Amino acid sequence: MMKSQLLALLCSSLFSLPVFAHGSLEPAHGGVIVEGKSITAELVATPESLAVYLSNHGKPVDAQGAAGEVLLLSAGKKASVPLASAEGNRLEGNGDYQLAPGAKAIVKLSVPDSGDEQLRFSLP
Repeated sequence: MMKSQLLALLCSSLFSLPVFAHGSLEPAHGGVIVEGKSITAELVATPESLAVYLSNHGKPVDAQGAAGEVLLLSAGKKASVPLASAEGNRLEGNGDYQLAPGAKAIVKLSVPDSGDEQLRFSLP
């Protein structure tokens, strides 16, 4: 009986270790990171523009041909900002939006070879 309890404890501790399916979750660009089904996205929000950086297992994903949209809820107002591929693994967009502490964002992405993603962000 004691061996089975020890084995159960050992197994449960192994399965409770953190799993990093898509690489490091440390922001490389000072934004907020969220893991999706097939990619990891970092949202960097400034009053001038919104940028989304794509990666998979810690490696940049080419944003060429990718597109998306940021639905931003900030200061009680909703805004939609289209995203277009920029240099490297970055999508970028700007528009008429306010950026307040505690803003929420839904990022909808269409990335070649990775499919469609919908990610939810909470901004500081």
